Amino acid sequence: MESKPFHTLKVGVFDSGLGGLTVLSELTKVSSGVKFFYLGDTARVPYGIRSDETIVEYSLECARFLLKFGIDVLVIACNTASAKATESLKKEFPFLKIFEVITPAVDVVSVTAKSSVGIIGTPATVESNVYLERLEFLNPSLEIFQKPTPLLVPLVEEGLTDGKVVFEVLKHYLWEWKEKIDTLLLGCTHYPLLEYSIKKLFPHWGIVNSAKPLAQKLKPILNFGGKNEIRLYFTDKTAFLEEMVYRIPLKGKIKRLEIGNLL
Repeated sequence: MESKPFHTLKVGVFDSGLGGLTVLSELTKVSSGVKFFYLGDTARVPYGIRSDETIVEYSLECARFLLKFGIDVLVIACNTASAKATESLKKEFPFLKIFEVITPAVDVVSVTAKSSVGIIGTPATVESNVYLERLEFLNPSLEIFQKPTPLLVPLVEEGLTDGKVVFEVLKHYLWEWKEKIDTLLLGCTHYPLLEYSIKKLFPHWGIVNSAKPLAQKLKPILNFGGKNEIRLYFTDKTAFLEEMVYRIPLKGKIKRLEIGNLL
């Protein structure tokens, strides 16, 4: 009997820009023998200030682009798209396994936070109340604060993750929570790149980002042996794109890096 050819798992990952590379990084750490296709929509970043309709439209376009590669799994590596477009994506592509970054992070925070949580994210993510409502459901005893932090994504996209300007912006947003919270939930996949600076200012806080919990959730389906292959696509070349790509560790061989009008 002739054996069937081995099928390599193909995983598509998309984000509004460079932040989703933090998700891709964590996914590659827990996987082997997987082909990853990453799309960063750098021409239209940030999604977090767009209307709900536009966020859904952009997310569907990103998914259609990744489908060209025959992906089996789609990862929404953007909190804004996770909050606003997950249901639309599942309805449009019922044959795909689709994972978002919000649920795994909420599950972790609901059991690790001691008494009070601060949530930061884009205006669209915070306005959706998705983190707040899910945390209140899972752990009603928690005191929860949230606020939009719209300046943080542009900082990261400009390659600014440390230094005086970053500290001043972080203090502007977070200083009032200094003694109010014990856990900070980073509700945007750009924000892990600021985690080192946040820790410098608030060393007593526990910090949870959505990339690591998602990677642990997907780990059982991502191991086939051998090296990962990674293909990176971006819709526009930004000033610090290549610097950020090579700064964020990706476990596997980068087979392609393409920048252009892809959508």
